[in-house]
Amino acid sequence: MACMLLTCFSVGVAGQNDNEKVISALKTNDPVALVACFHTMVDLQIPGYRGSFSQNQASVILKKFLADHRINSAGITREGTNSDGSKYALGELVTGGKKYRLYFVTRETAGKQRVLVFKITAVV
Repeated sequence: MACMLLTCFSVGVAGQNDNEKVISALKTNDPVALVACFHTMVDLQIPGYRGSFSQNQASVILKKFLADHRINSAGITREGTNSDGSKYALGELVTGGKKYRLYFVTRETAGKQRVLVFKITAVV
């Protein structure tokens, strides 16, 4: 787990905000770097999966999703802060033949922003 945390919060990504780290992990199809940004438990909703998962479970699920849906482009279209102090981001993902909406919520935990909610939904 220490290696995963270093991937997301290492000096190599200094200057990136927390949302950019999530997008960078998606653009490089790197589930390990993506899950390193997650809280120990995350509400995950992606095609075929919906529920509350541990980091390890989320890693397996996202590894399969990213293997089946290689990300061609990813970006954030809107960011903000909720009334409870958590932060949210809305964005878009494009794979080989599909577009997806991206939504995630982060909250500071132990001095670091961690993803609590992560959703990818197909655009119809």
